[in-house]
Amino acid sequence: MSRSCTRFLATSLLAALAITVAAAGGALAASPSDQPDGTWVQLAALPETVDAPVFALAVNPSDRLQILAGTGSGSIFRSADGGVTWSQVAKGAGRGIATIAFSPLKPGLVLAGTRGAGTYRSKDAGNTWARLAGIPLGTTRSFGFAKSMMVAGTDSGVFSSRDGNTWTPLGLKDLSVNAIAVAAINDPPRFLAGADASRANEALPFYQSPDGGATWTPVKSLGSSTMIGSATAYGGPLAPTASVRPLVVGTNTGAFTSSDNGATWTQLAGLPAVDYSSIAYSATHPERYYVASDGGGSDQGGLWATSDSGASFRAMAVPLPAVTALAVSADDVPTLYVATFRPLDHAVLLWTLRDTGGHPLPPAAGVPDPVLNPAAITPESTAPSGALWQRFLAGPEAPYLALSVLALLVLMFAGISYLRRGDKR
Repeated sequence: MSRSCTRFLATSLLAALAITVAAAGGALAASPSDQPDGTWVQLAALPETVDAPVFALAVNPSDRLQILAGTGSGSIFRSADGGVTWSQVAKGAGRGIATIAFSPLKPGLVLAGTRGAGTYRSKDAGNTWARLAGIPLGTTRSFGFAKSMMVAGTDSGVFSSRDGNTWTPLGLKDLSVNAIAVAAINDPPRFLAGADASRANEALPFYQSPDGGATWTPVKSLGSSTMIGSATAYGGPLAPTASVRPLVVGTNTGAFTSSDNGATWTQLAGLPAVDYSSIAYSATHPERYYVASDGGGSDQGGLWATSDSGASFRAMAVPLPAVTALAVSADDVPTLYVATFRPLDHAVLLWTLRDTGGHPLPPAAGVPDPVLNPAAITPESTAPSGALWQRFLAGPEAPYLALSVLALLVLMFAGISYLRRGDKR
């Protein structure tokens, strides 16, 4: 082989390798930090076969790229790169993970509620987990955090702890509490707690306590609602000094808001009268919050945002309407993480959006088509259905596939050129 042929072949190989590496690097760079603002992006699938809704999502208040997701199998998955990759950090916790919450007051502290196995705690932002003693081995659906204590809503009422280790009953023992809001975090903390089933002696299983859980009184002014799906209070920088924290509650007939610590309530107009299961405030703007619904078996689910304390809402155009979980980062321009569920094929899809306040754009790659056989869904299956080449061409990796093909063509051309030069010798 001549020196010129050798140099030519070596140069061709290096060029092909450079193109291939660039293609791979581009495919791996699909992090929320690289995504365009205001555009929905599908996250990587969780590394297990998931065919039941994901109800538990949480994002670290200190790092918007750290996400936790809990599944119906009792697994907790953690991502440190905004959902590009996931690792399993817990498994076999009861009959599923019902809720996950980062403490806004103690960095690194996370609580997870399960179905049938009580409550788990992590002290290292979700890397390792241990089950808590003191809370019954039932279902825990909600958490709240005040300065002096934390509270948990269980199917045996409300439990509280001052150190995170020892938990004691705090009342409402006959209710299955699935929504808690902390209306005041200073002592004595003010709590609201709602349930999804009545004890049959009240019109609405919704109570408030102005004295840290010492006493509970019913809330009666939420229209025709008969159950509470979610409740939250503004918990941003103004919360420690503000005497009144804005409140939002989701019920089976709509969402309600209060600006006087729960004394009076107003139903939010401009929203469908469905069950609202997820509500989250912007950390830096008490007038901005998000409400989400899975539709309650209908096609009226979705996600809505307000920037004027509920006077008006904009639809967030989630790629699929049944929103089962919502997490909002603590940034001034928040990153949203959303779990959706498609009943047709039991597909669980995770999405992210950096919300700049405009009308969100749909995902560039579209929404994966239904896979009618749920058994065909694999942990690696995140692209649209169809033949393999169709899935590649329709997916976000299509440009990188084209670059790889170009690299192969360069190699083929180099090889043909070398053979021809050899024949002429």
